[in-house]
Amino acid sequence: MTTSHWIRQKYGKSPDISTDVLIVGGGYVGLSTAYWLTELRPDLKITVLDRSLCGAGASGRNAGFLTKGSASFYKSLTQKWGEEKAIDLYRFAENSLELAHQHILKKTADINYVPSSSLTLFQSEQQYVSWQTEGFDPRKFNFHWNDNLRIPTPLKNKFFGAFENSPEYKINPIELLSSIKNILETREVTFIESSMAFEIKASGVQTETTTIKAKQVVMALNGYFPQFNAVFKEAFIPRRAQMLAVEIEEGFDCPALHYDPPERVYWRKAQNNVLLIGGKRLLDEAGEKGDFEKISPLIQAGLENYISDQLGLKYKVINRWSGIMGFTEHELPLVGKIAAPVETFIIGGFSGHGMGLGFASAKDVAELVTGIRKESFFSNFKKAEFSL
Repeated sequence: MTTSHWIRQKYGKSPDISTDVLIVGGGYVGLSTAYWLTELRPDLKITVLDRSLCGAGASGRNAGFLTKGSASFYKSLTQKWGEEKAIDLYRFAENSLELAHQHILKKTADINYVPSSSLTLFQSEQQYVSWQTEGFDPRKFNFHWNDNLRIPTPLKNKFFGAFENSPEYKINPIELLSSIKNILETREVTFIESSMAFEIKASGVQTETTTIKAKQVVMALNGYFPQFNAVFKEAFIPRRAQMLAVEIEEGFDCPALHYDPPERVYWRKAQNNVLLIGGKRLLDEAGEKGDFEKISPLIQAGLENYISDQLGLKYKVINRWSGIMGFTEHELPLVGKIAAPVETFIIGGFSGHGMGLGFASAKDVAELVTGIRKESFFSNFKKAEFSL
């Protein structure tokens, strides 16, 4: 957003602001970074800047999974990086959920969270057999096989079995974000919302109305990195995720978080017989690349077909929406210090795993900012090398 001559005449130019650390991006990772900075260095003046409202992006538009990820995710990581690195990432995700539980979920009455597990589902024995790969052992990632007799009753005639993993959590993402923001406000963190960052200069970060002078900058833009600067265009690919909320019939007792990898679908039952479902991007993969939110009729129809054909449910549509995620080629975030006029760090590109990996990743970047660590955990996979 830019400000016209007429608007500036009416409302005037905002005064310049000074802060120790400016966090650009008020989603789950940005707010969590501010949280960890106030934990590690309560003496620092922290400011969070967001182009809209905190949590208005993908962090407030998902299905509410706090999850380590599916068995298929760790199978893919093992094939790409080897077992040792894949297990390291699993432990990182496990720690991220535990930290979020201890620091946020348990400490506020504003979040109605539900301990849960996740199920990686298989529709048939043939699908299960063809999925298995030499060199990948799900048990090393704490995934336990549940045959057809041990999966929830409503799924017995629909799925062959599932790999289960726990503990994980079902949350309302807006409650989670609001709770973190409330904590930060008590710690005197400053919030500037509905204001976009345009450029990092020696004088600070330029917005449409002011310059924010900062000693350090953390950019937590995820899918919106390419909008900020073209240098990020090849590294961060914005992609839409379609979501659907439906009201379903009584008696569908499936309390877990569910992944159906071949269908590229994830779903869970929420309160009052509401089913939340997302995915099906492969139905229009090219069309879902982009950094603006829109509904895809093709993908939404695919989600509805899954509910009726695979889950066998009658339903009533309550809401449809989408959100923008940031993907990287290696499907893991890029975290680290980059070359810029002000000491600057980036964190983003979670490739659909931001809610699971985000809280510990924020701690990781906060430790970089405060000098506790020299390299990000994610540098073991790929270094963040950019110059602004």
